[in-house]
Amino acid sequence: MSILSLLRAYISRETLKTLRRLLNLILSPFHFFITMAQAEAQAEPQIQVQSQDPPPFDPSKPSVPISYPIKTLKDLKSRVYFDSFHYPFNKSSVLLPNDAFQLPNRRRILVCHDMQGGYVDDKWAQGGTNADAYAIWHWYLMDIFVYFSHNLVTLPPPCWTNTAHRHGVKVLGTFILEWDEGRIIANELLSTKESTHLYAERLAELASKLGFDGWLLNMEVKLDVKQIPNMKEFISHLTQTMHSSVQGSLVIWYDSVTVDGDLSWQDQLNEKNKPFFDLCDGIFVNYTWKENYPKLSATVAGDRRYDVYMGIDVFGRSTYGGGKWNTNVALDLLRKDDVSAAIFAPGWIYETKQPPDFETAQNRWWSLVEKSWGILQKYPKALPFYANFDQVGTMLNLFISYMSLF
Repeated sequence: MSILSLLRAYISRETLKTLRRLLNLILSPFHFFITMAQAEAQAEPQIQVQSQDPPPFDPSKPSVPISYPIKTLKDLKSRVYFDSFHYPFNKSSVLLPNDAFQLPNRRRILVCHDMQGGYVDDKWAQGGTNADAYAIWHWYLMDIFVYFSHNLVTLPPPCWTNTAHRHGVKVLGTFILEWDEGRIIANELLSTKESTHLYAERLAELASKLGFDGWLLNMEVKLDVKQIPNMKEFISHLTQTMHSSVQGSLVIWYDSVTVDGDLSWQDQLNEKNKPFFDLCDGIFVNYTWKENYPKLSATVAGDRRYDVYMGIDVFGRSTYGGGKWNTNVALDLLRKDDVSAAIFAPGWIYETKQPPDFETAQNRWWSLVEKSWGILQKYPKALPFYANFDQVGTMLNLFISYMSLF
């Protein structure tokens, strides 16, 4: 007997009418937001042709809720983010499962999401209108997800944290110093031991209150060697504060500035960057490493070899194997040398419009990762379990969610 025959046997026309009325009742609160979104879309061309600049962004005033970064040390210090109208909308609502607090004792995959400066379609905290927005559905192939941008403090939008947590994947934000402005910020950050503690505690508070799992520290600035002790203090205090406030949290150091204060990417774990590695939970090694560097790094790491994440740039910029459709070349070598991998910018597929279409190209690219390393996450992790296979979202999914309340 077919499924349709079974449905006809057990579901009457009156039942379907009742379900339809129930769905209309559930969806009626959303009609206002749909109408507003349509009106906004229709008004957009008129806004674009105006010669006047839009008013400056004022996070204290009500508007459509968005996710956004913290751009200055002053704003980080003052905790002004928590006074923002947008702050409550940026709290993740899905906790990391208990069995995901401890990283597995095996080689791992970290995925660093860097796309068009960050906060594109994913900035809409309550969901956007672009059905073709970038998405990832291969969470079973990774352990850690980093949301990256070139702003001082990059806070992961809740859509990423919620989705990753549902799949047992940890989410990190990014704290970055770079270029001349970064050097000025570093001078204030590292001015005293007390200042390092202050800013470390501010970062830990953000992660704790927004519900994500830690930080990638990217210090791409040249420092005075006298500032290195305070840099170590900052890393150490942030790691300890994160561990005490967020269960299962991570702080990962990016291979950049050395213990001599030089901005010199080592492309491996060695004596120039190991003192930083020793104070936190891992190192993201710059992606221009040579063939023997993973094995050398594993030797230096000792029993922490899985905390060494060798970078792979999917755009292929001087990366081992060339990235792009050859990303698996680097992964194969890292698997053989039994160290972890950090895949940088897998959004290359979306940004470069790989043929024939995004979904097909995305599945093909991630299949190379799976073929190289195998499946890392197993599901379901807990009961009850339900799945929605429609990435856009449907009335049926709303109905299932509603019925689960009873």
